[in-house]
Amino acid sequence: MTRSRFGPPPETSFDLTPTRDEVEFFRDNGFLVVERLTTDEEIAWIRQIFEFIFSPEQADAPSAPVDRSGDSPGHANSIGQAFFPEIRFPELLETTHRRNALRYAAALLDVEPEKLSSWGHMIRKTAGGCAVSWHQDHAYWEPELDYHALGVWLPMHDVPVEMGCMQFIRGSHKQGLLPHRHEEDPAANLLTVIDEVDLDRAVACPLRAGGATFHHYETLHHTAANTTDRDRLAFPMEFQCAPVRRAVPEKMPWVDERRAVVGTPPLVYVADGKFVSV
Repeated sequence: MTRSRFGPPPETSFDLTPTRDEVEFFRDNGFLVVERLTTDEEIAWIRQIFEFIFSPEQADAPSAPVDRSGDSPGHANSIGQAFFPEIRFPELLETTHRRNALRYAAALLDVEPEKLSSWGHMIRKTAGGCAVSWHQDHAYWEPELDYHALGVWLPMHDVPVEMGCMQFIRGSHKQGLLPHRHEEDPAANLLTVIDEVDLDRAVACPLRAGGATFHHYETLHHTAANTTDRDRLAFPMEFQCAPVRRAVPEKMPWVDERRAVVGTPPLVYVADGKFVSV
């Protein structure tokens, strides 16, 4: 069985509780850096799963990574993304990383932990991999639903600015959902914000292994090109309350454009490794 391939996550008593200052910083700025969210031993354990999912022999698996690098010349397959690894590896839901991230997410979103579920995705940006444009996570989601969510971004190693660490626009979460556009064919679903970004408010957040960033689902963020000679490996997770149907769908014409090409998906979300209909 896949579950026994890597065994359970390493046992540890490393527990964190967010401080009042951290909560206030997040609510003011829309992001937060936590210098240490889990242990080096657990990062090594997660990385085994990461490298297995991205290995050549898994290229035809149902959960194989998809190419998210777009049509940039010379950058084919420079950004690979594997969605919902916790479905195949449910032990990822038992980690110290998730336990601490859940505690932070509940405090930052001001909800009880029991109200939150999570889903994950693993991203590899190869050496020389292209940048990801400024966007809000909300722009990728469904117009028919209301969300209350945040993302946590955990690298598998030290990530300096030149490797493509997370960068945020301070306070941008207070602007609400901003207009976005497709960077290329709507089927590719690669979005960028339309309005000019105030780069004077941009904050780059390099991390050491074991550290993580949190960001509100409407905080503008991006990652720069990886100009190093090493691949950048990251394991983001989204924590959210159960989405609620809106009386009137949000106006998101870029979603309408994509649906005109690929069709309208069922209204579902992933909660702790299970698909849930709304």
